Amino acid sequence: MPALRRTWLVAGLAGLVSCAHGVGAEGAASFAQCAAALPGPSVSEVPFQPSRLRGKVVLVTFIATWCFPCLADLVSLDKLERELGPKGFENVVVGMDLEGAQVLVPFAANYQFQYPVIAATESLRSGETPFGRIRELPTRVLFGRDGQVVGAWAGVFPWPTLSKTVADEVGRK
Repeated sequence: MPALRRTWLVAGLAGLVSCAHGVGAEGAASFAQCAAALPGPSVSEVPFQPSRLRGKVVLVTFIATWCFPCLADLVSLDKLERELGPKGFENVVVGMDLEGAQVLVPFAANYQFQYPVIAATESLRSGETPFGRIRELPTRVLFGRDGQVVGAWAGVFPWPTLSKTVADEVGRK
């Protein structure tokens, strides 16, 4: 299975996220290209600094405050951050709410996230970035330490599988 590591995507996700379009192929968008499309600053206490994420395994998760599966995922994201953060893992959450910072600032303050939470811009919400159109929430894109896409998942997804994939990627040096 290691040979398939960079080419594995959940069935049906081809074309969901542009960053994952060319997984394993020449020309696939890197974390640096995708991170440039993420607006700053963070609406949480933790700043979003793409340069600080270089060499880390990064899980970018697109959520909305009204999305129940997204809210349920936050518990798992926090667990991944606590367990794998010291080993080189980082979460980045992108809030897709139309109201942007107006709803995300109090949301982030209430949850006291230990990772960056960013309010999506209109261009990100409309699919005009390397991430492409986010069609389902939550959507996650996992980048390896080398900045290349490892996998992408949309909607409700078994956390044991995702956490194992993230842990395996963090364990790679």
